[in-house]
Amino acid sequence: MFYHPQSAPDKAPSLSLTSSQWWTVIAAVLLSRGVFYGFGLLGAHLFNPEVVADLPIWQQICRFDCVWFHRLAETGYDVAPSYMSGGNAANWAFMPVTPYLGKLISYAVGDIRLGLIIVSNLAFIASVVVLLMALKQLKFSDGLQNSAIWLICFSPYTVYSLSGYSEPLYIALVAGFFIACYRGNWWAVALMGLLAAVTRNLGVMLVFSALIFGVQYYGLASFIRLRTEAVRVITAIWLIPLGFFLLMTYLYFHVGDALAFGHIQVAWGRTFTHPLNWLQYGFERGGAKLYLAIVSLLGLALNIYLFTKKKFAEGVFMLISLWLPLSSGVNAMPRYIMGLYPTYLGIFMLLERFPKARMPVTLLGAVAGCFITIGFFSKMFFTV
Repeated sequence: MFYHPQSAPDKAPSLSLTSSQWWTVIAAVLLSRGVFYGFGLLGAHLFNPEVVADLPIWQQICRFDCVWFHRLAETGYDVAPSYMSGGNAANWAFMPVTPYLGKLISYAVGDIRLGLIIVSNLAFIASVVVLLMALKQLKFSDGLQNSAIWLICFSPYTVYSLSGYSEPLYIALVAGFFIACYRGNWWAVALMGLLAAVTRNLGVMLVFSALIFGVQYYGLASFIRLRTEAVRVITAIWLIPLGFFLLMTYLYFHVGDALAFGHIQVAWGRTFTHPLNWLQYGFERGGAKLYLAIVSLLGLALNIYLFTKKKFAEGVFMLISLWLPLSSGVNAMPRYIMGLYPTYLGIFMLLERFPKARMPVTLLGAVAGCFITIGFFSKMFFTV
């Protein structure tokens, strides 16, 4: 049933987890935290001791974007660029929700880095639960639902849920957005979309998915005639970017550039061109860039798979979310891919079709996750 688009909102499926599933979530989350923190920190000390020498543990874990979140939480948005070797980087590129949640938690724990790490771990638990609710909404089998818990917890890129990043919260919000769309709850659609857009800026692109669902459910004519159902969808679409536009307004008065979050990307060497040029560059350069290019192609292939299964709303959002960052480089593409609800949906659809692959995929994910976590805690740039 889940291979076909809905012709109308479906509020019938129960989203409640069974007691067995709750216990599985708890066990999988705790075990994955122990495995990845243990292997990651131990591996960094064994293989790259000079990188982690004399660093407090929270600083070993809080790397890359987490450092920027720490600065944003500590001092607010910069007035002018001053960071990195060229002195041309500022924290304008980062959305405010995760940093300020980390700051809020820091009042209780006494350290912003620790606050950010707690936020990402709590958000990860929420993302596992909400993804499982999405599978229930789409009527995946019980076997797939149970396997999905372990697959999510032992994903190759689970490190971002360990390290104060915004991806876990973003996944939970976007998955919640799609559940609300499936059920035709347009106020929840607006709320989840609004929060997603100020967690990661590409969340604003959820407006297109909301529109696609609206047209599928109520027909294009209802929008032309402004019928009640269509007006609810249009209202949600207008509300989704509201927080994002408020941030743009703030940046305009604070630094004189409403699009500062995009223009500052040049400090990270991101320049816009056709994605194929960056993929070609990755294959020609080799090494880590080749790895990033290959993962990018796998993400695009999964995106195409969603379209072939008529998951148009999810596919369009995934395409935009991959195409825009890939237009400025292959760096961080694995994180962008695995930070998307449609990516997990596509993987689960494949594993529903090929159940014998569930255990091997989970085990491979766990092994790869340990390797990537060691690299991340060792401050190796390919894991950023």
